[in-house]
Amino acid sequence: MNVFGKRLAVEPMPPHSELVETNSGKPAGLSTASLVEEREEEVWVERICQGDLEAFDHFITRYRERALRLAALVLHDSDSAEDVVQEAFLRVYGQIGQYRGDCRFYTWFYRIVVRCCLNRMRVPYWKREREFLSEVRWEGMRSCPETETEARFTVSQLLAGISPPLRAALLMREVEGMDYAEIAAALEIPVGTVRSRLNAARGQFREMWRQIIEEANHV
Repeated sequence: MNVFGKRLAVEPMPPHSELVETNSGKPAGLSTASLVEEREEEVWVERICQGDLEAFDHFITRYRERALRLAALVLHDSDSAEDVVQEAFLRVYGQIGQYRGDCRFYTWFYRIVVRCCLNRMRVPYWKREREFLSEVRWEGMRSCPETETEARFTVSQLLAGISPPLRAALLMREVEGMDYAEIAAALEIPVGTVRSRLNAARGQFREMWRQIIEEANHV
C-alpha cells in the first residue's frame, strides 16, 4: 500500500525572517495555538508508537509539503526530493521507538530529512547541474514584476553554491523559521555551530550577490 498518496508539487512559502538576524534567534513566546499544536503532536506520536496507521497518515499529510520544500531546497532538485522524503517517512515509521521526546517531533523528523538529503548528495551519480527554480524570496531582492523570475533563478543558483551543511542551516532558519535550538537539534550540532554556520552561509550569499550586482553594473 502506498501511504504517501499522489505526487505533490513543492509549494514554497515566504521566508520567516530577513537575512538580518536577531540575537536570540527565537520567537518571543509560544502562543496558545502553538501549545495546543504541541500537545496534539504528542498524542499523534503516542498513537504512531502503538502502530496506528491512521495517525501516521495524519502525520504524513501534515508535514509532507514542508518536508518536500526543505528537501528540494537542500538537494536543489525537486524530483530527488520526492524520493528522499518518502525514504524519510519510512525511516520515521521504522525508528519511531528511538524518539526520546527531548525535542519537538517535527524537529526530530527534520533531522531525518536532512540526513537523508546529505546521504543522497554523497551518491556518485548525483547530477549537480540540475536546476530547481525555488520560490525563495529574500528581503530586498524583489525589484519589479519583470525581473522577479530572473531574481528567483539567481537566488536558486546562489543557494546551490553554498555547501549542503551551511545551506541546510540557512534554509531552516530563513525559510522554515526554526530557532537556533531547533536547528541544532535537527542537525545534531551545538547552538554555537548553528550560529557560525548561519553567519558563514549569509556571508557567502551576500558576497556572491554583491559580485552579481557588480557584474550587472559593468554590462
